[in-house]
Amino acid sequence: MEITEVKIYPFDTGRIGGRVRAVADITIDDTLVIKGIKVIESRHGGLFISFPKKVSSKGTYVEIVQSLDSEFTEKVRRAVVDKYKEIMGIT
Repeated sequence: MEITEVKIYPFDTGRIGGRVRAVADITIDDTLVIKGIKVIESRHGGLFISFPKKVSSKGTYVEIVQSLDSEFTEKVRRAVVDKYKEIMGIT
């Protein structure tokens, strides 16, 4: 599977103490779109992603999209973080 498109929607929740820096949508093989991947800054300054989640009836968060392959997860993370850095001018 190839990631054929990455769209980044930057925003910064840092002013209110949040760590979300952007939301991303990816297209896989020009066939499947995953919307709402969060780009989050770690406490140490690194960037990671969080797949979309929803709140269950019990009040816990449940992933809507879950990757079962760590290599694919890393491919998504790299594509999203690289595009975010490109848009934000971060090297």
